[in-house]
Amino acid sequence: MFLYVTAGKGHQVPAEALRNAMLKLGHEAVSYDMFEMLNLPKIKKLVEKSWQNMLHFPPGERVGDRLVDTKMNSKLMAAITKNYPVMKKAFLAAMEKEKPDFILGTHYFISPIIVSLVQECGISVPVFGYAPDIFFYPNIGISKKLDKLYVPSELGIDWCVRMGFSTDQLAICPFPLKQSIEDYPSLSKEEARKKLELSVDSYTILVNLGGEGIGNTRLVTLLAREKVPCQVVVVGKMSPDTEKRYLNFRSKHPFFHLFTPGFVNNMNDYICACDVQIGKAGANSLMESLYLHRPFIITEQLYASERTELFFKQHHVGEVENLLEKQVKLLERYRTDMELQADVAEAFTCLPLSFGSKKFISQILSDTEKWDAAHR
Repeated sequence: MFLYVTAGKGHQVPAEALRNAMLKLGHEAVSYDMFEMLNLPKIKKLVEKSWQNMLHFPPGERVGDRLVDTKMNSKLMAAITKNYPVMKKAFLAAMEKEKPDFILGTHYFISPIIVSLVQECGISVPVFGYAPDIFFYPNIGISKKLDKLYVPSELGIDWCVRMGFSTDQLAICPFPLKQSIEDYPSLSKEEARKKLELSVDSYTILVNLGGEGIGNTRLVTLLAREKVPCQVVVVGKMSPDTEKRYLNFRSKHPFFHLFTPGFVNNMNDYICACDVQIGKAGANSLMESLYLHRPFIITEQLYASERTELFFKQHHVGEVENLLEKQVKLLERYRTDMELQADVAEAFTCLPLSFGSKKFISQILSDTEKWDAAHR
């Protein structure tokens, strides 16, 4: 059983990627939104709305999430869980229906809540967690009774030890790629651009709006004003406000090479076609870009992605820059500096990261067998 919370695609996508990989390997698997499973629709709606509001104002998100990210709140969630009969009843019904051999959560809320429910209900099943932010895991998700926390980077493992996890609880894991990325061959820039009917010779910037489709046109407007020779591809289903902004941009800059395909199922083609990807620091977008050897410029850093900047400084495969004018200068440098391009290409050959949902599933099943041997 894979559980997620719909507070950004960074939690739902890994859960579904792991479920699909497990099914492909011949096992049974299910994935649930945790709040739907626990019959808490109002809390689900509140969490989603809160996340969307935060995306509209990233500086507020960085302050707000930092304030609520405390070990005390983790203990509070676990305590509330024990005294909330509706939640307990729904959880028992789900366990009886699915009879999982393990539960893995891809959101930090899941650790204190599900661990507490498993213990309160007397269910013998391991509860695993996954750190979707790659290099970071928040205080609010820490549970010393979590059976295993999977982290896709050594940098993240070091952080989790500092936050209070025991080394026995931690394991480094591959990043769970979507099948559309993992099972698809990488194309050259020329092949991908021809396939997507883009200009083969133009410097190509991929703007990723993320799962919520919230964005603005400030970057493309400045690129147009500065007459930077490039083509810009904007991917992601746009929110109504974002769509209006891009329609207005087109009317003002009709000759700028802008492509807005919206939500796409062949993201791998668009990543392969670009020279650099830019946007919010969503874990899926970031890791897919690194998997396909394209540098990423984070434009609006969120609280959970702050340690990504440290990774970039260590490994030189991306940048973090919130200021618009500096973003354009960075893009110009990536476009014109041949030495930088060579350094980035070299850096991708030795990144300390691994990828693959199927490999991750094998690791989870092995750990489940070890847990069974120890507890049954």
